[in-house]
Amino acid sequence: MSNIHSTRSALFCTCAAILTLGAAGPVLSEEIRSCVIVPSAIVDLSVSQPGVVRTVHVGRGDSVVAGDVLIELDDSAISVEIAVAERRATDETQLGGIAQRVEVLEAQLERMKSLTERALARQNDLDRLEDQLLSLYQERDRLIAAKDLAALDLQRVQAQLAQRVLYSPTDGIVTAREVEPGEYASEQRPVLTVAALDPLHVELYLPLTLRDRITVGDEIIVMSDAGGNDGDMELTATVDVIDRVSDAASSTFGVRLTLPNPDLTLPAGVRCRVDI
Repeated sequence: MSNIHSTRSALFCTCAAILTLGAAGPVLSEEIRSCVIVPSAIVDLSVSQPGVVRTVHVGRGDSVVAGDVLIELDDSAISVEIAVAERRATDETQLGGIAQRVEVLEAQLERMKSLTERALARQNDLDRLEDQLLSLYQERDRLIAAKDLAALDLQRVQAQLAQRVLYSPTDGIVTAREVEPGEYASEQRPVLTVAALDPLHVELYLPLTLRDRITVGDEIIVMSDAGGNDGDMELTATVDVIDRVSDAASSTFGVRLTLPNPDLTLPAGVRCRVDI
């Protein structure tokens, strides 16, 4: 009797396990197969200053790295402004003339003080020289301030010149080119779109029943459809983000995985599935 009871218990446990797996399997498979591999960033680039496009250095499908020159706007007008600002910022003519006059007047003032102390000159003459020297000091200070402002103005127009060039903010692939040389570019609309492909992101949604089985930092096997005729590609990604807010309608929560792609061989925008 004891053996029969043990056999029944074992069969019950086995059947329960099979039923549990059978119920859970389709749900997990259905949810996990809905994942997709996407760029880690898609950047719509606009010029910071409007102007006529002089040169476009890249086209759709080109690889770029952060700091690459992508577009140059016409800068002929601002180049003239820079030349004028440099002339003002470096002009020493007036300051040099003031410095010489100050030197002469200071020497005259010292001699006048000596003569006044010996009663060989009038106090009025000494006061007049002091007033002239004070005026020269004020004029010198005004010219120094004007020169400082001219240097700041030079920095301003140089910054405007730098804004006539559009640089890539990230490594990636150009996915759209919206302007050609000679066209007018405005800061109101994108001129290029760059997709960052290293790393890639894997976006998926999991049922709430799996929330306790996944944590940030876990390594997940991703099966990508990008393998084509060679079959699925097996890749290893790391859990980067687990959404704290779930979707009540579908009883799911979002998860983002980070997938290294240093040689940019893995494409984005492909479906995948994961094994958890």
